[in-house]
Parts: sequence; C-alpha cells; structure tokens
Amino acid sequence: MADGDKYLARDDKTMTSAGRYVVNVEAAIYRDGEYLLAERAVEEDHAAGTLALVGGKVERTDHDTSALESTVHREVREEVGLAVTDLRYVQSNAFVTDGGDPCLNVVFLARHEDGEAHVAAPDEVADLHWLTPTAVEGHPDVPEWTAAFVALSDERRRTLGW
Repeated sequence: MADGDKYLARDDKTMTSAGRYVVNVEAAIYRDGEYLLAERAVEEDHAAGTLALVGGKVERTDHDTSALESTVHREVREEVGLAVTDLRYVQSNAFVTDGGDPCLNVVFLARHEDGEAHVAAPDEVADLHWLTPTAVEGHPDVPEWTAAFVALSDERRRTLGW
C-alpha cells in the first residue's frame, strides 16, 4: 500500500477532523478604487460581526476542474448578488475557526462585473461596505487578516495594471 493510500484504508473513526481541512474561498472584489467587505452576521460561527471578504466553503462535487473559482462565483452571487470576473489568485492560509475546525482559506482578487451589491443572504451577511484599502487598514471592525488580504489583493491589482 502506498503511503497516501493508508488514509483511504482507514475508517471515519480513525481519521480525525484534524487530518482534513474545510476549504474556504474569499473574493477581494474591486470596483473604482474600493473593495467590498461584508459585515458577518451575528449568527455566524466564526468571526461574527467583523468585516470580511465575501466567500464561503467549497462544496463537494464529483468533478469540477475549477472548483475554487466556481465556488467564488457561487458564493458572491448568493451572498451579495454580484457577478465577478478576472479572478486572480492572491494567497492561501490555514487557520482554526472559532469552533475549532481546521480551515484552508484561498483568497482571490476579482473585478466587479455586474449587479448592485446587496445583502442577499441575511443569515450570513448583516451589511456591506465599499472601502478603500486605506479605510480597510484603519477600520476598527476589520481583523488584521482581512486587512492583510486586502493589502495583498491591492498590491496584486496594481501589478496587473487594473
């Protein structure tokens, strides 16, 4: 048995949640010098009430050659009613949620393509804010990781000439 196959032979009781990540994607949506941040609903399990990029969990699929990108498009549409384009990878990180789940997070830069941003999923999003990178950096409701994601996204945007 190959080293990687030993995990396939284990049953669910042997494979702990520490061995698997929840995969999450986020979009730094850019429009006219600003980025869209969502105020997370108080009902959210992780980082409730803070400002965050729009995104969510990758759902299981039997076959999708662009699963991360498809998830970005779906989550942005479901949560804030927008269409985005020109997805560009920015960075990834791993963390543990407030509920103790290990999470792999992937951040994409995206351009606003169509639609007016609105709270389309009030159970997940309480409010929306278009903010400049400077306003994000100094905002009291923006966690340091979100400020870093916006700064990295803006750096990437500038290198792309947007």
